[in-house]
Amino acid sequence: MITNERGLTLIEVLATIVLTFIIGSLVFSVTHTTIENYQQSELRSKAQTDSNRLIHRLTSIHQTAYSYTIEQETDSVIHIERDNGETYTFDGSPLQYELAIEGSTIEHGVPVTIPLSETLSINFSVQVTQTDNPRFRPLTISTRISRITPAGSGGEFDDS
Repeated sequence: MITNERGLTLIEVLATIVLTFIIGSLVFSVTHTTIENYQQSELRSKAQTDSNRLIHRLTSIHQTAYSYTIEQETDSVIHIERDNGETYTFDGSPLQYELAIEGSTIEHGVPVTIPLSETLSINFSVQVTQTDNPRFRPLTISTRISRITPAGSGGEFDDS
C-alpha cells in the first residue's frame, strides 16, 4: 500500500488556473485603461498646442496686416491669406477645428475677410472635437485679438 503520495489534485490545478486567469484579467484591464487614458491625454495636449499655435499665428497676422481672409477648407484645415498674398495653412488632423469670429462660426468654403482699417479688436474662439472618439471632451479656447492702431494709420491716434 502506498502511504506517501505526492502531487496535485484536480481541484488544486483548477483553482490555480482560475486565480491566474482572474489576476491576468485585472492586470490587462488596468494596463489597457492606463494606455487609453494616456492616449486621450496626449490627444488633448496636441489639440491645446495646435489651437494655441493657430491663435498665435492669427494674432501675429492681425497685428501686422491691413486685412486678411480666413477660410475653413475642411473640418481640420483652416487657410489664412494676408493682404500681401502671404498664406498660412493650419492642418490639425485628426481633430476637427471650428473657428468663430465675434460669435459667428466660419462656414466651410466661405472665406471671411477681416479689414483692419477700422477694426482694432476681434473675439476669436476655437473649438476642437473628435467625432469618432466619444471619450474626447470638446476643447474650447476663446481670446480677444487686438492691435494698437488701425492698419495704415501710421501709428497716429484720431482724437475726434
